[in-house]
Amino acid sequence: MPNTKGRGGKKRAAGSGKRPARKSVRRSSSEAKADGDDKEEFDVEAIVGDMEYRGVHYFEVKWRNFDESENSWHPKADLGCPGLLHQYMQTRVKNTADLTRFYDLLQSAEGFTISVVNTVDSAECPENFTYINESVYSEDVPRPCTPMFWCECTNGCSSDCECAERGNYDEKGLLKDEDCARIIECGTHCKCDESCANRVVQRGSNARFEIRRFAHKGWGVVAKQRLVKGAFVAEYVGEVISYDEAERRGLEDRGLTYLFDLDKEFTGDFSDFSIDAKSRGNISHFFNHSCDPNMSAYAVYVEHRDPRLHRLALFASRDIAAGEELTFDYSPSVAEATGLKADPCHCGSDKCRKFMYY
Repeated sequence: MPNTKGRGGKKRAAGSGKRPARKSVRRSSSEAKADGDDKEEFDVEAIVGDMEYRGVHYFEVKWRNFDESENSWHPKADLGCPGLLHQYMQTRVKNTADLTRFYDLLQSAEGFTISVVNTVDSAECPENFTYINESVYSEDVPRPCTPMFWCECTNGCSSDCECAERGNYDEKGLLKDEDCARIIECGTHCKCDESCANRVVQRGSNARFEIRRFAHKGWGVVAKQRLVKGAFVAEYVGEVISYDEAERRGLEDRGLTYLFDLDKEFTGDFSDFSIDAKSRGNISHFFNHSCDPNMSAYAVYVEHRDPRLHRLALFASRDIAAGEELTFDYSPSVAEATGLKADPCHCGSDKCRKFMYY
């Protein structure tokens, strides 16, 4: 069974510095100078987004000389830059959907680090979806055993450490070898602390995201900051279920599934378990398919070494620009598959295979 999402059809990102905390947004430097005010505490470069939340109109502020990851949201009443506000309101495309429930969902999980934009249709938050940060196990799935070994390193893990000997990450926490078969990180029994260079996936992602509505593709995710090749983007989480249950759900959903088989290191015809992110998941629930993706999935081991129940982590397979959609290949091994069903592909890439197989 191929590695496929669909067998049937927080940490703060680094900027150029820390923006001073303020209760209101006063004005841009150009507006201040036009009024003869040379006192320039900070500089608003642009207003780049807006949303309605619980009856209050919020605007996303871009700060000059700061990365987009440092953007912040402010209510209209706190804005003191009328020129920029007028310019934004003249050119903006109005959101047509009530996204209040979406923000309620994301606030509890990510603390507003994720923005949501829909200028395509009136679609709102997916029904019956719960945002989770870690995978949960179905009752018929065995809990992974404890590791067979753990390291005794107390001052960071050296190259000869049994956990880090494969050297998957460089000093910046970037994946060094895109062809690596597996990633083994230090676990809870290891003596090294959370700052260990061999603890990347378990620390969570530093990436900033925006969930955006696309024509023909539905909800997708764009990067709110530049991501370099090898950067950890997100873990694919959901409900870990058995092969039989995955087959049942795949047939029931007729191709519109969020199943990802845990077969990265499985050599048989079928994997024993899958992750289903349809009803419970994180930001990866909204990642779309592309035949020319900018992310790749890897098997990751933290608490155990059971190849049937590895974690799935998505890393940038090339440099990704701010504003670019984040995608991975749902079915990389079945590009020209025969005997499988297919749906039209709308990824729009130059390498589009025209169909998605399942």
